[in-house]
Amino acid sequence: GDTHSLIKIADGKYLMAVCDGMGSGGYARKKSSLAISLIENFYKAGFDNETILSSVNKLLSLNNEESFSSVDVCVLDLNTAICDFIKLGATYGFVKRGSETIVIESSGLPMGVLDEMRPHITKSIVQSNDIIILISDGITDSFEDREEMINFINNIDSVNPQTIADDILLHATKLNDNVPKDDMSV
Repeated sequence: GDTHSLIKIADGKYLMAVCDGMGSGGYARKKSSLAISLIENFYKAGFDNETILSSVNKLLSLNNEESFSSVDVCVLDLNTAICDFIKLGATYGFVKRGSETIVIESSGLPMGVLDEMRPHITKSIVQSNDIIILISDGITDSFEDREEMINFINNIDSVNPQTIADDILLHATKLNDNVPKDDMSV
C-alpha cells in the first residue's frame, strides 16, 4: 500500500513524499497512488500546503468507500534552503546531520478520515549535506522505539541516500525475522 514520489515542482523546488494507503496489497496501493498523484498535481499548479492537502482530502472523502492514507510530504526549496515537512497521519521523519539525527514530529489522522483536517507542518532550514529521511510505519513499527531508530540512523556512516535507505530497510526487515509485517518504504 506504500507509494513514494520525488519530483521537481518548480525551479529549484522539489517534492518528496511517502504515502501509505491503509491496509496492504493492490487496493491500498491504488488509494495511496491516487493521493500522491493528486498532491503532485496541486503542487505543480502552485497551490499552498494547506489548500493542497485540504482539497485532496475532500476529493478522497467524496468516494463512497473508506479511503484512508497517511501522507508524508517534504517540499524543499533549494533557493531559500527552507523545507516544509507536511504530515497527515504519517510517522515521524528524520534529518540526518552528520552524526546527529533530528526528528520531524507528526500528529493527526490520515487523509480521508475527516472531512475537515489540518496537516502538521514543520518548517525547517536545511544545511548543506543534510539527509532527509521519510519512512512509512512499517519501518518504525519494526524498531522497539524511536530512540532505537535514532541510534541506528546516527551510526550509519554512508552519505549515499540509497545506501542509507537500503541499510534502514534491511535492518527493519531483520528486526522482523526477515519477514516484513507491513509495507515498508524509506
